[in-house]
Amino acid sequence: MTLQLRKILVPVDFSETGMLALEHASFMARLAKADLILLHVLPVSEYHFEIPEPVMRIENHDEVNRVVEQKLSELVDSVRANYGCVAKSISARGKVAHEVMELAKEENVDLIIMGTHGASGFEEFFVGSNAHKVVTVAPCPVITVQTHAKKLGFTNIIVPIDRTTHSREKVEIATTMANLFAAKLHIVGLLESDEDQEYDKLQIVLDQVQHAVEKTGLPFSRTTVKGQNLAVEALKYGEKVNADLVIIMTEHESELNGIFMGARAKQIVNHSKIPVMSIKPHPGKFQALDMGGAYTY
Repeated sequence: MTLQLRKILVPVDFSETGMLALEHASFMARLAKADLILLHVLPVSEYHFEIPEPVMRIENHDEVNRVVEQKLSELVDSVRANYGCVAKSISARGKVAHEVMELAKEENVDLIIMGTHGASGFEEFFVGSNAHKVVTVAPCPVITVQTHAKKLGFTNIIVPIDRTTHSREKVEIATTMANLFAAKLHIVGLLESDEDQEYDKLQIVLDQVQHAVEKTGLPFSRTTVKGQNLAVEALKYGEKVNADLVIIMTEHESELNGIFMGARAKQIVNHSKIPVMSIKPHPGKFQALDMGGAYTY
């Protein structure tokens, strides 16, 4: 799976994390000589509040649109002046995830970078954040950032690997990112079982990944972590090596051991202190192929 950075889409909501995502995107666009697209989505629903009688509605859409367009224009000018990037802005009305997905397809976007405000309790497990929804439907990789990620660029990139075929699809994208930022890759084998056979099978996969990284000449490390929640273990290791980006696959890894799908995927996207790059695996008849020889559905 390859990544050519020609167009980067940034959903902008004018929040602190949204502005931070724009800084990351602008920095990356300058390095990759990519174009930036800023998108602001106005909600479909009308804002209203109730007084005893009747219901009063605030519907001055023209004024809202004017303010949004002015702010977007100012941001585009700032990006051009500070980073020398080719940039444009677009505003739309609808649901954030849907509008982001449609524009990404229409513009043939290579990467989406957006902020996530985090979520907890009911919202996290039943509603989900806009960031998680975008990760779910986006046709391209998505990088999500929180307010912790102040440093622009990446120097230590975590690449979690399990025994599925799809898990290795992220490796080429990881090396592309590492080359762009002159970063070190940290290959982290994920092991849930104590059985020697499982460990040996995982090492075969890690050997293949290491060989692919060695051919690029990039600096790297390799380790194996074990635990009940392997996503948490991978992020703990990331803290040890001062990682500033973790690259995950969005669909398959949970099929084998429940790592990054469902509620845990939302935990990763919403709560990781470092940016998360989420990648969809290539579609196929099977969601995942166990490298030991058995298909995993």
